Amino acid sequence: MKTLKPAAAAGASLAAAIPAAANSPNRTLGAIAVDAGEQLGQIAGMISILAFVLGVCVAIAGLLKFRQHAQNPGDPSAKPTTALMLVFVGAALVAIPATLGSGVATIFGSGAETTTSKGGFGRF
Repeated sequence: MKTLKPAAAAGASLAAAIPAAANSPNRTLGAIAVDAGEQLGQIAGMISILAFVLGVCVAIAGLLKFRQHAQNPGDPSAKPTTALMLVFVGAALVAIPATLGSGVATIFGSGAETTTSKGGFGRF
């Protein structure tokens, strides 16, 4: 009984969050597929933005780890290998927007909408 109340509340909030157009009986499967495709493009843009910002933060953390090792070489938590790994992971995360763009073009063809690091941020 206790688990039924949160499930009912979640179902009610989900029903309120869905727009009326999505529940319309006149809505075709093709229109729903087009809307889902547009939303997936926005999700890819959001992933590229988050990856870019997170990559910059991780790379800065790696540089700070290098500085920490230079100030105290005996500290076991400040190993140069950890710092180097953080910098490389940050660089890989920064490269995700370009990788997403070429991956979409590879899978869906050259006519698909792709994101780049220059034009990906202006979509929101």
